[in-house]
Amino acid sequence: MRTLIVNFKNYPEVLGEGSVKLAEAVQRVAEEFHVQAMVAPPIPMLSLVAWRVKIPVYSQTVSAESGGKSTGAILIESVRAAGASGTILNHSESTRPIAELRKLVPKLDAAGMDTCLCARTTKEAVRLTSLGTKYLAIEPPQLIGSGIAVSKARPSLIRDTVSDVRRAGYKGKVLCGAGIVSGEDVEKSLELGAEGVLVASGVVKAGDWESKLRELAHPLR
Repeated sequence: MRTLIVNFKNYPEVLGEGSVKLAEAVQRVAEEFHVQAMVAPPIPMLSLVAWRVKIPVYSQTVSAESGGKSTGAILIESVRAAGASGTILNHSESTRPIAELRKLVPKLDAAGMDTCLCARTTKEAVRLTSLGTKYLAIEPPQLIGSGIAVSKARPSLIRDTVSDVRRAGYKGKVLCGAGIVSGEDVEKSLELGAEGVLVASGVVKAGDWESKLRELAHPLR
C-alpha cells in the first residue's frame, strides 16, 4: 500500500479546529482510495486530532531530552501519551545532527513509534539508512513550498536516491516531498521509484482540501 503523509506545519489554516477538519478529510480520502495516510498537525493539536481520527497521527518532530526538568522540550513520551504513533524527524526546517538522530531513533523504536526521516540530498539519505526507519523522505529544501515539484524539477534526485538507498540495504519506504501540488506530480514520483509522498502546503493552502487530497491520492491507490 502506498503512503501519503500530510504535514500541516503551523499554517494559520490548521490552527485550532482547522487541524481536526483537515485530519478528518485526510481520513475520508484515505478510506476512499485505500491509501495509507498519516497526518502531522501542530504539536498543541496532537491530542485532539488523535482523539478525532483513526488514521495515524505523527508529531512534526521530537526532542532528545528526557522527562522531568525539561521545560519546552517535545518529549517522545509526551507525544506518545497524546496519541501520536510516529514522528517526522530531520525536516529541513528542523534539522538534527546525525549523532542526535542515532540516539533519537532507537528511543522512538523503544516507545513503539514510527519515524519518517527527511533527507535533503541523496548522500544524506544514504547516511540515514543505517538508522533503519520505516520511512525515508527525500526533500530538497529549495523546492519546499515552491509549488515546483521535485519530481519535475529534479527527477534524477529521486531516481538516484531510491537506487542508492536500496543498494545500501534500506528496507523501508522511500517517499518524495517538496513542491508536490498535483496528481501529476505524485504520479511522476511513483514512476521514479518513490512509494508515496510527503506533502504540506500543496494541501493545507488548497481552497478545497478534500478535492486536492483526492487528486493526490488517486495515483497512490
